[in-house]
Amino acid sequence: MTVQLYEKVSEGLRCTLCPHLCFLSESQFGKCRVRLNTENEVRHVDYGSVSTLVVEPLSKKPFKHFLPESKTLTLSSWSCNLDCSFCENNEISQSGVPKDSAHMSPEALVRIAKEKGCESISMSFNEPILSYEFLMDIAQACAENDLKFVLKTGAFINKEPWAEICNITSAINVDWKGDKKAFAQITGTKEQTFFIEDRVREAYNSGTHLEISVPLYYAYDEIENQMETLGILVNSIDADIPCHLLNITPAYNFHQISNPKSMPMAKEVLSRFVDNVYTCH
Repeated sequence: MTVQLYEKVSEGLRCTLCPHLCFLSESQFGKCRVRLNTENEVRHVDYGSVSTLVVEPLSKKPFKHFLPESKTLTLSSWSCNLDCSFCENNEISQSGVPKDSAHMSPEALVRIAKEKGCESISMSFNEPILSYEFLMDIAQACAENDLKFVLKTGAFINKEPWAEICNITSAINVDWKGDKKAFAQITGTKEQTFFIEDRVREAYNSGTHLEISVPLYYAYDEIENQMETLGILVNSIDADIPCHLLNITPAYNFHQISNPKSMPMAKEVLSRFVDNVYTCH
């Protein structure tokens, strides 16, 4: 790793991993609940902590155009730097690391993946970028052992660490949660401080395989505008980028029942701009 993930400021450190740019005094956590100012640096509080470990089809991430029909070893850690109301994994994404969390080494993960006949190791379920140091070590271990390394991420991250992740990751599925206004509302972030469009474009330009997931949490009358915004973005990069429309069910703080017309409307609009649009129910 060449990117330093913090900077020294008056009476503390500022975490520079994600756009929250949390100011942290000694022994203080960021908004993510897992990045900590300790020993005059900011790092994950518990390297190697794992909340979930499962073998599953890679297509569940979802991926359509990368290692079809293959199995992946998926792991997650804890917490997230966003607070999406519809999160189905909130028990781990909205929690800090528990004291009894299991731990794995990159080498152990590679060994299990090989034993289970997996072609890749994936990080998913919570936000993997928060485990940046662990993530980079897993990716390196995969590269050294003929395995692909895969991420499912909200990509709420600053440009420099994102570039390092993209350069060592085989495939990335980015959750696209909407235009700047929608993203700010659903995630509790400031509209002017973050542009998901930049992270999507940078991932594609890095050469990693890119697919996009679109959780359809919007009101029906917002669908057309949101899909046009995404469609124009994807079309300006590469109309072949696969986009997956995800149906949302009540979970966490999201209690609405999806309009049955939302999925077909979203597919019809997005397909005007994008060649590969898939629906996931």
